[in-house]
Amino acid sequence: MNTSSENRTNPKSGEILVQYNNEFEYITALNKFKDELESVIAVSASSNEWREIRSSLSDVRDKLKGMFFKEEDTTEINEQIRIALENINTRQAAEHEKADAESQEAYDSVIGIVNDAVEFANSNNDYKQAREKLLSAQDSFKSLKLKRSHRDELYRLINAAFDNVSQRQNEERENYEMECIENYHSMKHKIEAAVEFANHSEIYAEARKALIAVQSKIKGLKLKRDQRDELYQIIRTAFDDVNKRQEEDRNNFNAITEENFDKLSKVIADAISFAQTSEEYSLSREQLINAQNQIKATKLKREHRDKLYADIRAVFEDINEKQSHERDEYHEECSSNYDKLTEKVNDCFALVLGSTEFNMIRESLITVQGEVRIARLRREQRNELFARIREAFNNFDKKKSEYFEQRKEEKIKKLNEIKFGLEEKITRLNAIMSKDKESLEIQMNKLGEAGIDEFLINEVNGKISNIKNRIQEKQESIEQANARIAEIDIEITKL
Repeated sequence: MNTSSENRTNPKSGEILVQYNNEFEYITALNKFKDELESVIAVSASSNEWREIRSSLSDVRDKLKGMFFKEEDTTEINEQIRIALENINTRQAAEHEKADAESQEAYDSVIGIVNDAVEFANSNNDYKQAREKLLSAQDSFKSLKLKRSHRDELYRLINAAFDNVSQRQNEERENYEMECIENYHSMKHKIEAAVEFANHSEIYAEARKALIAVQSKIKGLKLKRDQRDELYQIIRTAFDDVNKRQEEDRNNFNAITEENFDKLSKVIADAISFAQTSEEYSLSREQLINAQNQIKATKLKREHRDKLYADIRAVFEDINEKQSHERDEYHEECSSNYDKLTEKVNDCFALVLGSTEFNMIRESLITVQGEVRIARLRREQRNELFARIREAFNNFDKKKSEYFEQRKEEKIKKLNEIKFGLEEKITRLNAIMSKDKESLEIQMNKLGEAGIDEFLINEVNGKISNIKNRIQEKQESIEQANARIAEIDIEITKL
């Protein structure tokens, strides 16, 4: 049997048609073609690659045209291909319907979340919290299977809310800047008046009080950082001037008091020597009282005054011990002084517990301590009062240390909050700058389009210039924010 085959050409299409020499060769070719078709149909029954399986069936159909099968076989094969295509269409339609249903279900599950976030963002003035709410809502549907129309609608709602938040924040920032300017000029006038008073006041405590008063008013005002720093610097300079004047007066005072102390020390030594050797207690007391009066009338340092008073007091105590007939009067006076000083010491404890005016507290403790040194008291009374004053000093030192440690922690916390705000600003500027760069690329592409006229070229160049300026401004803002973050890190490290 001759198994060779010959080919011929279809006169209409020009395709090469196979011509079979015998029935066996024909059946073999037909079965082989059917096996190939069944393989393609089997793949199409389980695959979701609709374009590929349709292409495969189309290739089989095209190949069939050149096989030169009998009409009934060709019809049968075409019917199989048609049925396979209908099955594909049915499965694809069902798949699309299922995907639409899943998309609608997913859309229904998140649209409420998105609407709530949009409503919250549009009505809340905490812009950070508003953006976090929108980002959370955006994250809720990122991983969901959604149709493009559903996803686009959700992104449209979110983006419109973001734009609204940004617009409201910009308006608020403009109002804030105007208020800062008004506060700055008003406050500067008050500070200049306080500085003028401090520069001419001879009472340094009053000068500082005036400066502290205007300094405290700055804390609650809305001001830009450079405005606040400038006002604080004016006040610091005024404080330095007051301190310089006071230091000059203190140096003059020290020179005078040293000279006075040397002179009085000799006078007191003579009075003490007389009192220790004389049996005339009233005369001795008179000498000591005269010496005390000279101490009162002379300009001295506190420690010098206290030492001289203490030296005289020691002699008084010796005389009082010797004068038995004056003991009752002495004890009565000691008890009265003890009661008064006990009340003052109690007042100091109350100040330590209830006030943060540390200079005033310390001055009060030192004053009472000095009164205890020079007051007429029995030894046990004096020792008891000194012990209580030492306890008050210990409580004062502990409270002062805790207070300044707390202020340091609060400052670190505030610096970290500022740093977080700057980092958020950098992230936001980078996101906006990325959009500007996309816009810039679009405009640059327009310049390369064929047939663009000169008017459009000028318009596009104008847009390109504006976009570049915006990008430059944002880059400068980012650099400034990074520089400030570096400064904050240094401040925190120092603290």
